[in-house]
Amino acid sequence: MRKSTENAEVKTPGRQPKKQPARKAHTPATEIYLQVDGKEYDCAALVEQAKADYRSTHKIGIHSCRVYIKPAEGCAYYVINKVDGKIPL
Repeated sequence: MRKSTENAEVKTPGRQPKKQPARKAHTPATEIYLQVDGKEYDCAALVEQAKADYRSTHKIGIHSCRVYIKPAEGCAYYVINKVDGKIPL
């Protein structure tokens, strides 16, 4: 009876078989919403609007970003790279 060598792994001295890379764990995206007085605000969208507002007047990349949401005033304030601004809600 013949042994099949089709599926057998051929070992050569000095070479190690390739290892499969470890799979990364999938992290679901986080969505944050602020609900005040029957209104809902998407925080991620407000951050993107603040960044777009900053980019419209500045060419320097964004190194830091803070957004302060004030629903009572109907606007959000931001500080990006020590430059402050304001966007409507």
